[in-house]
Formats: sequence, structure tokens, C-alpha cells
Amino acid sequence: MLYDAPGGSSPSLLMSDATTILVDTQLERDDAAAAAIDLYRHLVGDGTIAALPSADEEARFRVLDERFVAETGIRALGLHASGHRWSEDGHGGAHLVDGGRENGIFCRYDGSFTIRCPECHAALSLGDEGSDALEEALVVWCDAPDSAYVACPSCATWTPLHHWRSPSHDFAVGHFAITLYGAHLKGLLGGNEYAATLLRHRLGDIAGDYTVVFAKA
Repeated sequence: MLYDAPGGSSPSLLMSDATTILVDTQLERDDAAAAAIDLYRHLVGDGTIAALPSADEEARFRVLDERFVAETGIRALGLHASGHRWSEDGHGGAHLVDGGRENGIFCRYDGSFTIRCPECHAALSLGDEGSDALEEALVVWCDAPDSAYVACPSCATWTPLHHWRSPSHDFAVGHFAITLYGAHLKGLLGGNEYAATLLRHRLGDIAGDYTVVFAKA
């Protein structure tokens, strides 16, 4: 089991639910939609998720596999591709269309986070002295991600935004991501390697290198 069931009860799908986000920080923007559609077809095909998403602003696919729910605490999945949104395809399923709010930035829902410079490992948060370059990089990322660089206030090194990591697992950028609604799957960080590897493989993370972000829905 990758999560701690609260009091032995089944997790509900409330707006305050814990969520775990797996972010592919390496995939190119042009390949994100194809990756999301491929995983959608795989998970619908093996009976893991429903074919149609919820009508919520943030589309969620309900988990149908009761064993998956019992083992993970996850009740729904979100599949994200930068610059795209899910829509019904008219044939009982869904497909991605251009547009929507997906910008490839994943963090805590209150917008706060701390990241570390990939060169000197100094911590940086929005509002810190010298964080102007981070704020600018976030804006640039949405339109021209290849040009989104952050200047570290400590070592003055410019590095790509997607190379910065969060020690608290509350931030990542990437053009393809999977949101797991219902639990913080701390087991993905270690301690249950077999179960974590199985879950990552089931979700298409064969190399096991998707970045983990914990948030609240």
C-alpha cells in the first residue's frame, strides 16, 4: 500500500482531497498531447478509468478499478498536456483539443513553493530577495518554455526552470503530468519500491523519473 488510509475509511472525492502529481519534466511540449492520449487509451482499455471525464473545470477521470482504489487511495485521475483540454469525442470517449488552461506549472494550490538551484542548491521562493528572475521565468514558461531560465541569487548561475527541484515536493514544471486525486502517495518517494515501481509503470513512467508534487485539490 502506498498511502495511509485515514482511520481505515475509504478516501472521498472532496475539493479538499490530497493529490499527488507526477510530472514529466523532460518531454517536449509538442509531444505532450500524444503522451496524454496514449496513456488515456491504455487506462481506459484496461478498465482503470472511465472513458469520459467529469464536467468540472479540471477534468477528472473516475477510477473504475476497485483494487487500484484500495491499494492507492486514488479515486480519480487527471491527465494534463500543455495547451490542451479534454472534450467528448462524440463516440463515448474523450480526446484532447487545443486551448484550455494547462500551462505546465504544478505546485501547491495556494501557489506557494520552495525550489533549489541545481548548481549550488540554495533555496528560493517567490517573494524572496532576488526572486524576480523566478517570477519572470514562470511567465516566460507559459509562452516560450525553452527560454525560461532562472538566475540564482546565490551563485548567479542561469539554469532552465525545469531543472529546479523542490525539496518539499511542492513544485515542478513539465508539459505532461498525471494528477492522482485522493491521497499523498509518499511511497513514490521510497520505502515501498516494488509497489511504487508497479504504479509508475502502470502510469507510463517506465524510467521512474517523473517528479512527484504533493498538493490539495
